[in-house]
Amino acid sequence: MNAMPFPISVSGAVAVRDVTVEQAIDRLEGALAQAKAVALRREGSAVQFRGGVFRLVSNWNVLVPISNGVLEVSPTANGVSICYRVTFRQMLVVVTLMVGVFFGPFVMAAPNTSVAGGLGILSVSWLWLFGGNFVLTRWRLPAFLVRSLSRPAA
Repeated sequence: MNAMPFPISVSGAVAVRDVTVEQAIDRLEGALAQAKAVALRREGSAVQFRGGVFRLVSNWNVLVPISNGVLEVSPTANGVSICYRVTFRQMLVVVTLMVGVFFGPFVMAAPNTSVAGGLGILSVSWLWLFGGNFVLTRWRLPAFLVRSLSRPAA
């Protein structure tokens, strides 16, 4: 899997025992549909999807920070391996615009705020919003995948 580095994308893999490739794909599709993924498409042993902020879901939805993703299912000796690649382009653009365009002018125009201080506040804000979502998704996505494969498709 070719992936761009932080902050554009993340890739990794999880393994689950006692599941066939077909069961895994069915369960992943079901879990992604339940998370309201859009453009959900199966291609052979891979599932492609889109997430993002512009969907009517809770901001705790695991797919909110993810622009799009691919899950590739491969058989192993005792189960399956899921290689995933997800991108964060939409979140990168939204957070950068939100911090720079909407929040930035207020911070920079605040009385007694130096340019360095304002840029520091904006940098911390960007890191909190983008970095926090990036880290949480990097931690939550593998758990979501394992949990999805551990229960039968609905």
